[in-house]
Amino acid sequence: MKKFFYFALVVALVVAMAAGCAPKNEPAAAPPANEPATGETGYKDGTYTAKGEADERGWTPEITIVVKNGKIAEVKYDEARAMNKSEDAEYIKAFKDSKNVDIVAVYKQFGEALVAAQDADKVAAVSGATGSFNNFKALAAEAIAQAKDGDTLKDGTYKAVGQTDERGWTPYVTVTVKEGKITSATYDESSSTAVVYKSQDENYKASFKNNKGVDVAATFEKFGADLVATQDITKVDVTGGATHSGENFKALVEKALSQAK
Repeated sequence: MKKFFYFALVVALVVAMAAGCAPKNEPAAAPPANEPATGETGYKDGTYTAKGEADERGWTPEITIVVKNGKIAEVKYDEARAMNKSEDAEYIKAFKDSKNVDIVAVYKQFGEALVAAQDADKVAAVSGATGSFNNFKALAAEAIAQAKDGDTLKDGTYKAVGQTDERGWTPYVTVTVKEGKITSATYDESSSTAVVYKSQDENYKASFKNNKGVDVAATFEKFGADLVATQDITKVDVTGGATHSGENFKALVEKALSQAK
């Protein structure tokens, strides 16, 4: 009987020790108070606007997005000519009669859907207003890009230099940013054998023009103008007879702008 009692006591002690050593389910640590929890959008508070190109009828699409507490809080989309479509009673009636679509309600639906989804790609199309929907998605993505952390460029002048090629030409780019936007961009290539730039070398320019039918100085200037206009190096067309210089331009702009982020 005593042996049985001791045996039971030992078993109870072993069970108690095992329970004490078992890992405890600790609650997950909360994120620091000043940092957004994982999964939040992380947009910067502010008002962001994007405007598209006028269509063949003269309507210009525009979107305004308001971000509060890191999330899209308000969205307004419309298309303007002499007045906004959503305020043009004659247009609204004609659109409703021809397509059985309330354009005012559609624009409002676009905005509400974006606020709910926080992502332009998750906004569903509306039958009968495909053109406006495509404009909305493109402009929403553009405006949201402005609101993403780390996307704003710091004001300043940034320069990047590439590698000298086999003919001794060294490509470089200078980009100036003011109020978070690219305001000027200059590209050229300098010679290591003479103190001269391609854009100023009359012999080189004449030879290039004769061989390829391209004005190299005007081409370099266009690279910069297109970058200022689009604010996006991926949208700059570098084809057309000076492709090698164009590829240098794109690579160096990315390198220069990396300093501005």
